[in-house]
Amino acid sequence: MDQAALSSDSVLEMLLKTNRPPTDQETAVIRESMAPTNAKLKIVETQISDTVAHIQELKMQVEQAEIKLQRLREEEAAILETFADHRRVFSPFRNLPEDVLREICVACIEGNMPKLYYEGGTPSSYVLAQICSGLRNIALTTPRIWASMEVQMGGFYCYGHGAYHQAYSILAQKARKWFERAGSLALTIVIEDFTCRYTSSEGESDPSNILFDTLLSYSPRWKELQFNSSCKAVCTPMLRIAALTAVHVPLLQSVSVRVGHRFSTPVFRDGELLTIPSLKHVTLQTYTVQEFTVNWAVLTSIMLRGLSITRRFHSTSAIARILQQTKCLVSCDIAVCFDQSEEHHSDEIRLPFLKTLLLDEIPSETTSFGAPSILDLIIAPILEIFRIRRMCLDLSLSNFLERSPCIWELYLPYFKSLLDMTRFLRRCPSLTVLCLWPGTRWETHNADSFLRAFVEEDDAGVLCPRLQKFHFTGNIDFSLQTLRLFFERKQGKIALPNILPWKRVRVCMIGGHKATETHRQILDLVSEKKAAGLDVEVTVE
Repeated sequence: MDQAALSSDSVLEMLLKTNRPPTDQETAVIRESMAPTNAKLKIVETQISDTVAHIQELKMQVEQAEIKLQRLREEEAAILETFADHRRVFSPFRNLPEDVLREICVACIEGNMPKLYYEGGTPSSYVLAQICSGLRNIALTTPRIWASMEVQMGGFYCYGHGAYHQAYSILAQKARKWFERAGSLALTIVIEDFTCRYTSSEGESDPSNILFDTLLSYSPRWKELQFNSSCKAVCTPMLRIAALTAVHVPLLQSVSVRVGHRFSTPVFRDGELLTIPSLKHVTLQTYTVQEFTVNWAVLTSIMLRGLSITRRFHSTSAIARILQQTKCLVSCDIAVCFDQSEEHHSDEIRLPFLKTLLLDEIPSETTSFGAPSILDLIIAPILEIFRIRRMCLDLSLSNFLERSPCIWELYLPYFKSLLDMTRFLRRCPSLTVLCLWPGTRWETHNADSFLRAFVEEDDAGVLCPRLQKFHFTGNIDFSLQTLRLFFERKQGKIALPNILPWKRVRVCMIGGHKATETHRQILDLVSEKKAAGLDVEVTVE
C-alpha cells in the first residue's frame, strides 16, 4: 500500500480489525501524523516567552509598589509622631508645673496609705510611677509620698524556714528602697501583725526579725507608729514594739495600738513606749486600758474605743479616771459602756483645752433609765466639734450642750420627737455645721415644725442663725411649702436679716416617698434651687 494513500486513522482502524503488529511503513505513517509541525512549536515557544516576560514585568511593578508603600507608611508614622508631640505640647497635664504635679501625687497618697506587699498588689506610690515617664520621675523624687508605709509582718504562706527567711528578706529590701526615697522626712509606720503562719522550732530565729530590723534602723525618724495585731498569743513583733524607748524613737509623737486578744495586753504593762516624752497622741483599741502605762498628762489627743468586734468596751469609770489624769487634751475619741453594777464615778472631768469630742456611749444589759452618763462629768467650755455615735440620756446631752456654748460642728442621732432636738439646738448658738440621723429607722417623724424653726422667727428667735451646712437623714415627712420656705428664708430676696445663708443642704428621706406627687414636686423645687446656685440635694432611700 502506498504510504501517501495511508492515513493514521485508516492504519489504526485496520490494525484493530486484523489484530496484528504494524509494519514499518504503517509505524512511520502513525509517527508522522502525531508529531507537531515546526511552525506550531515556534508559535507555542513565542507565547511562553511573552508570558514569562509579562510576569517579570508584573513582579517588578509589585516590588516598586511595595517599596513605595513602605515609604508612605514610614512617612505616615513620622507625621503621626510629630503630631503626637504637638498634641502633648497642648496637653493640660504637660502644662502643669512640676510642683503642682508633686502636690497631686501627695494628695493621692494621703487619702490611702501605701501598702508594702510581699506578693500581689502594687503600692499606690508605684502606681503613680507607672503612669508615664514624666510622672515616674516626679513620683520617685517626691519624698513625701514615700514617708508613710503600711507593712504586713505576716499574712502570707510559705513552706519551711528558708522560704519565710527569703520572703522577709524581700520585704526588707523593698522597705529599705522605699524609705531611701523619703529622704530625711519624718516617717509614718503601720505594722500589721496578722495571725502567725510560721511556728519556729527550737533553735530557729523568728524570720520576721529580718524585716523588723530594717524598720527599726529607721526608727530615729519615726513620727507616727500604728501597731495592729490579731494574734491570740504574744509574738515577736509585739514584744519588740513594746520594748521601744525614747532612745529608739526620739521623734515619736503618735502611737496607735490595737490588739485583739486580752492575753496580748500585758505586754505593754511595763514598757516605756507610751511614756515617751515626745508623745502627744495615743490610740488604744484593746481589751482593757488599765494595764497600759501611759503618761496621760502630756497627751493632746487620745482615742480609747475598746474592741467593737467582740463588743468589749471600756467602762465609764475607767475612762473617767483616765480623763481626769489629762492636763492638755485637745481631741478626745472615746467609747464607754456603763454597767449598773460598777462603782459610780462622780468627780468632775475638767478639760479646759478640749476642742473635739467624739463619743460612743453604749448601754449595757443592766443599764436602766436615769443611769448617769459620762457627759454629766465632762466640763469642756471651749468645745468646738462634738460628735455622738450613740448616747444614753437626753437630759445629760441637754445639760452638756448648755455648758459648751462654742460648739460649731455637731453630729447627733435622734430617738424621740424632733421637738426634743429643737430644744437641744437652742443651746448651740454658734452652730454652723449640723448632721442628724435617726437612732431608729422605723418611726416616722413629721419635720415641718422642725425645719421651720430654722427660718421662722418666734419668741425664742430663729434656731441656729449661723447654721450653713445641714445634713438631715431619717424616715421624715414634710410639705413642699415648708421646704420652699426652708430654702428661701436663708437664700434670695426674702432672706431673713442677721442669719447666714445656706452653703450646703442634704436631706435623705428614708421610706416610701418616691411615687407621691409631693415628692415629684420636691424634686422640681430642688432642681430649681440648684439652677439658682444653691448646693442642695434631696434623696430617697
